[in-house]
Amino acid sequence: MALHSLLLQRRFPGLLLFLFLEELVSLRLRALVVLCVSLLASLAFSAPSPAAASPKLHAPKLIVFIAVDQMRADYLERFAAYEKGGLHYFHQEGAVFANANYHHIPTETGPGHSILLSGRNPAHTGIVANEWYDRGSRAMVYCVADPAAPLLASADGPNAGPGVSPRNFLGVGLGDQLQRAYPQARVYSISLKDRAAVLMGGRRPTAAFWFSTSSGDFTSSHYYFPALPNWVEDFDRTHAAASFAGKPWDLLLGAASPAYPHADHPFLHVMPDAVGPRLYSSVFASPFGDEILEKFAEHLIRKQKLGTGAEPDLLAISFSSNDAIGHGYGPDSPELADEQLRLDRTIGHLVEFVNQRLGVNNVLWALSADHGVQPLPEAERALRHNIAAERIPPAAMIAAVDDQLGRIFHQPANFHWLAGTADSMLYLDRANLAAHGISINAVGRALATRVHAPGIAHFYPASEVAHVPNPAGGFLRNSYVPGRSGDVYAVAREWTLLSAYPTGTSHGTIYPYDTHVPLVLAGDGILPMRITTPVHVTDLAPTLAALVGIPWRTDEAESQSRATLIRH
Repeated sequence: MALHSLLLQRRFPGLLLFLFLEELVSLRLRALVVLCVSLLASLAFSAPSPAAASPKLHAPKLIVFIAVDQMRADYLERFAAYEKGGLHYFHQEGAVFANANYHHIPTETGPGHSILLSGRNPAHTGIVANEWYDRGSRAMVYCVADPAAPLLASADGPNAGPGVSPRNFLGVGLGDQLQRAYPQARVYSISLKDRAAVLMGGRRPTAAFWFSTSSGDFTSSHYYFPALPNWVEDFDRTHAAASFAGKPWDLLLGAASPAYPHADHPFLHVMPDAVGPRLYSSVFASPFGDEILEKFAEHLIRKQKLGTGAEPDLLAISFSSNDAIGHGYGPDSPELADEQLRLDRTIGHLVEFVNQRLGVNNVLWALSADHGVQPLPEAERALRHNIAAERIPPAAMIAAVDDQLGRIFHQPANFHWLAGTADSMLYLDRANLAAHGISINAVGRALATRVHAPGIAHFYPASEVAHVPNPAGGFLRNSYVPGRSGDVYAVAREWTLLSAYPTGTSHGTIYPYDTHVPLVLAGDGILPMRITTPVHVTDLAPTLAALVGIPWRTDEAESQSRATLIRH
């Protein structure tokens, strides 16, 4: 590490200074000094040395990172016998990290995508959940919301929805680091979901694009452009989503295939006939959404000539349809199985397109996911006879909290204890507590020691996160951000699904079905291998940086390069 740092200091003096400062700035101060740090970084790089232009003798021409929303690690093995495309390529030709896990709570799209290419947990990215309660406005805040960055109009007219940008994301991402090392590098991030595209892109990518279910087009926000580029509008004019109107989604291999062992209900899914938001939402929640995103990726690569410049480019792609299907039908369903098989073929088209265009040894591929998913409790009981599996409405948990706190502190039944909730976090009504002379710490301790709520293993006051023993303590410390996180964390029991819906499933817990995800690197001369060393998903970004040959932070306690485990 000392030799590596010395080499970086000689070749990247300005960048190393930026990274050193970025490490030292505390979470509370980082938001105040990020402008100054950015200015310092830009000044440091205003006259790069010749060595800074080529940190690695043979850097890949293109880095392609693929995230599959809600893909569990076991899917790679489970569907391997029926796959022959892109997922097959990763599984058979890549370096597979078989024991890669997240270590934060809640495990969901926003936090996961903020980690994947930043190498930082939510305690440092600031993305503590998909949305959180803001005490100043007394309202929920979407993780990528930015009123100052309204959506751009597409070829078919205005796009409905709030403005978005990485304003709430703290720190930097792999794309930011790549562009500092290689000033001519292009960084693109695309997805069906806005938060996935925005958070993978980092602070200042070349662009981020996502799919609008209001228009059926790909769009962006004013943070990136004043108007959509012509080549994006050209793709939107193909009306890719509208082309699926009335199209049936049937099982790729037929109902008799052993790929669908739990096909115990008729598989009847047909896209709406009428073109409009209902069709676009249905396409999003089907394998057809993956197909549209892949076609857009090919169009982007072709029009922007990614991988053809003197410096490496980065393309981050997050396939979102898997998440929508998993939520609706669960990981044991034929719908999810068919999604994985079709996604394998879809990613296969992309792998073939890119490798033929640039050469397999000129492309560095990476695959992972933002989180896993819990089995439907009903399916878990029926298929694996797990009597611990249960579905509990969150309202039952909240009612128990209100009732027991009322008894403990001698308050009436209508006393307002909570100002808001966000996944695993409870936000206490501080004003009401203060008005009645009740301290926040007293309520937190009561929840931790005296309150028993359905489906909850333990309540952890945020004020005591630093002292909670592992394993739960590690998850909490990796997640807590003062001012954004709740006053109390509610950690669910394993196999308990807190859901207001009678069907479907979700994710967000600290258990392996939500934390264990695939992590695979391929191409660029990487040899096939299976690595069983336990790793954190935060290790992905520094590993990619090492393989490309660009500097990375040295905060080894949170993440570290695993490049030495990979054979070439």
